[in-house]
Amino acid sequence: MSAPRPFDPDADDVRALGEAVAALVARHFAALPSLPVVPAVTPAETFAAFRDAVPEEPADWPSLLEWFEHEVVPRSFHLPSPRYFGLMNPTPLPIAVFAEALAATLNQNVGAWHHSPAATAIEAQVVRWLCEIVGYPYGAFGSLTSGGTQANTTGLKIGLAAKAPASTTAGLFGLARRPVLYASAEAHFSIEKSANILGLGTGGLRKVPVDRDSRMDVAALRRMIAEDRAAGLEPFCVVGIAGVTSNGVIDPLDAIADVADETGLWYHVDAAYGAGGLMSDALRPAYRGIARADSVTVDPHKWWYLPYPCGACLTKDGAAARRAFVHEAVYIPQTDDAIEFRDHGMIGSRPFSALKLWLAMKLVGRRAYGRLAEEQVDLSRRFARELAAAGDWVTVAPVDTAIAAVRWTGRAGVPGHGCTEEELDAAQDRIVARVLAGRRHWISPTTTVGRRAIRVMVISYLTRWEHLAELIAALREAARAEERA
Repeated sequence: MSAPRPFDPDADDVRALGEAVAALVARHFAALPSLPVVPAVTPAETFAAFRDAVPEEPADWPSLLEWFEHEVVPRSFHLPSPRYFGLMNPTPLPIAVFAEALAATLNQNVGAWHHSPAATAIEAQVVRWLCEIVGYPYGAFGSLTSGGTQANTTGLKIGLAAKAPASTTAGLFGLARRPVLYASAEAHFSIEKSANILGLGTGGLRKVPVDRDSRMDVAALRRMIAEDRAAGLEPFCVVGIAGVTSNGVIDPLDAIADVADETGLWYHVDAAYGAGGLMSDALRPAYRGIARADSVTVDPHKWWYLPYPCGACLTKDGAAARRAFVHEAVYIPQTDDAIEFRDHGMIGSRPFSALKLWLAMKLVGRRAYGRLAEEQVDLSRRFARELAAAGDWVTVAPVDTAIAAVRWTGRAGVPGHGCTEEELDAAQDRIVARVLAGRRHWISPTTTVGRRAIRVMVISYLTRWEHLAELIAALREAARAEERA
């Protein structure tokens, strides 16, 4: 191999580098089923391994790739594993992995059309695809974001600008009454974070109680809106959830839309995870009412199996975002018939994230995505049934999506026989810790409907029933150890 030429790359050297990287990726995908999900590392050991001084002289790429494979990979958490049942981190499709390299090769800045003609057109196309999947009419639009947090903040900012236009120029100080928004008590933390970012304060978020199935209590929502208006506040937005992070439950989206219509509120749906189910005709009825939302958050880097980042905020009124994000950029050429994505959201310099979604959608197709979503929901429901079959486990919320929230109830199978509810809460965390100690699976504890539970999610397209059966055995063994302790 020739000496390193970082600023004068040789075509043959680039080709050899690409082939070596592709071989490394292929080896890693082949090894995933056998790798431990949790690496056997500590924070101190990991940070100590990466304390080199600033490099003064160049290295060759074969040695750098060898370092990556032997030093970085073993110290990495293997989220793409078929035995990862944790948060919404998918196994990325290989086409999407290589799309990242293709996008980086062109290094387009999709904030300005002049800097990204083809990339802008591709993002516009995938945004319209997402709008069509949600059920939006022609004329709806949106933009890609870093993920659900940024998409939710974007949607709430657009809603605030729509319902309180003075906020875009005079800010919140220009409003006569304090604006407030509403979301389920089980909403993702990003809703509270967005309220903080937008200057509403965390007190500007009114958390609506949920029913025993973890769905928003619509009657309570109506009552809270009326009470807040009587108290001099200005309700402007309500957020529905299509796939609660703790348990995958879908709010009564249609009923919430009725309230938004009756009260004149902006209606935002956080479907960051759950929107993937819309590609299935069989699962779609559970989302009835989502197309009535004024804005929707979608995260293709979840149920579309893309590497991070790739979120999206969609609006039924395609021009709503441009009214919310008012700005001038005199140093960027203007083209009357072009789309300038910097006008549609919070980001100026923007990556070419649309390419991986475009390639994945073209390669897979909506129907295949829908079938896989159905299979994963079926796997999750079967897991919940099989685990509960012996009578000492229960499912604490309906399995609407591919997430099951389960709870060990103890030897008697009902509270009050040797364990209080508080003692059972603590037991859930210990059971999770025992499973994680084996390093073979990853699950997470959660709190839902007021009780601690164990969250199990099918998020890898590599996961089969045998992986879930193995997890059931691990959970039962951890529960037996808890009883012995």
